[in-house]
Amino acid sequence: MLCTLHSQSVFNDYCHDYLPDLYDKLKHLGVATCISLSWFLTLFICVMPFDSALYVMDIFFYDGIKVLFQLALTILKENEERLLKCQDDGDAIMALTSYLDGLNQDNEQGKKIIYLIKQSYMDYNGINEEDINRLRLKHRLKVVQNMAETILQSAAKNTLKYTLFTEYQIKDLFYVFKDASRLSLTEATDPRKLAYETYRISRNDYLVLCKYLSPWFIGEQPEDLANLLFNSFCLPTNSNEIDFINFIRLWNILLNGDVTEKLKLLFIIHLKDKKRQEKAMATLLEPSPVRSTSMMINTKQTESTASTEEDLLTIDVKDGEVPKIKSSQLPLMDQTEFIHLCKSMYNLMTGDVDDENLFRALTTSSTILLKTGEMCKPYRRLEGDTANSEETINEWTLSFEQLEAAMNAEASIVNWFEVNTQQQSLEQRIHNYNQDFLR
Repeated sequence: MLCTLHSQSVFNDYCHDYLPDLYDKLKHLGVATCISLSWFLTLFICVMPFDSALYVMDIFFYDGIKVLFQLALTILKENEERLLKCQDDGDAIMALTSYLDGLNQDNEQGKKIIYLIKQSYMDYNGINEEDINRLRLKHRLKVVQNMAETILQSAAKNTLKYTLFTEYQIKDLFYVFKDASRLSLTEATDPRKLAYETYRISRNDYLVLCKYLSPWFIGEQPEDLANLLFNSFCLPTNSNEIDFINFIRLWNILLNGDVTEKLKLLFIIHLKDKKRQEKAMATLLEPSPVRSTSMMINTKQTESTASTEEDLLTIDVKDGEVPKIKSSQLPLMDQTEFIHLCKSMYNLMTGDVDDENLFRALTTSSTILLKTGEMCKPYRRLEGDTANSEETINEWTLSFEQLEAAMNAEASIVNWFEVNTQQQSLEQRIHNYNQDFLR
């Protein structure tokens, strides 16, 4: 493909030199750089009748690459008058398509394709392979740069819908991601994959990026939380790699997400069961119909810890009924998972200037949630019990709604999640990374 793009650039030079008026017209119509791409890519096989294409193949193997340039210029010259009258790109493409479709017909000079080949040697025999290679070398850097820009535009366009980042921010992140990544050779040739989708970064490279770009790579043992996040966003086929789409989705939550989204993320990554975690992650990442860029969170601070606890522990229970937890899209969390979540939040907030108030708030909310989990134990029958058996076992569980309510009741915790991402802009984080790694 890269060689074809080089040939396309060389052909544009020849077209400009030999057919300047037509080149200006095609450039004005917006088809000068692509109208003959399929000609070079398929050696004319897909654009003209097969019988005619056999003549082209025969002379190509005999005389080399220059035949394609000669023939392409001759086709344009034969249609110059008609192309100059075209009003838009569709007219130009239709004119050339109808001409090429009729090449297997005969005219007064015999077969059209034979006439075309002879005419190409008469008019453009000055084109030679040495000149073609010289022009290819001239355009090589420009073609590579254009390909890089195309990949960049594709990455920005196709990931913009998943994030609240601007197009420029996505491009900056892709530059960093691409610099740290490797190309998947297996998927590089997959026509279903866009170019930017074939880049991957390993766990180690991801941890390096976290050090510079993640607002959560702080506190005690930041690698533990970073690895939990990686495990939830890594590729299903390779647990040691992450692609750009999942990378940008993760960073969107870390840098643009509101308090609820960040709490959901922490809640989900601490679920030990992989199936439960994947189902919950799909709920978190599904695009919302309308997403607000505002990250304002309205919190109501209760008059006292006692009243907060009383509100959270209030459960409506009718006579003779078992308490039921409000249904949620997210699965319930068990006690061990909750303790690990609290530990992660403690480590995350360690070292903050207001860590004493944060730890006090975290302790208060955790205590309330532990009591809530005890009161909201769902009852289920033991396996093998009969339908009339009253014997049950219970488990400590916690819903996300309960976690969210407890955390939102603590203004210092809410404020930390809001302010944490504002301490340093994404541009500054990327600048710091580039200073250390791209010198």
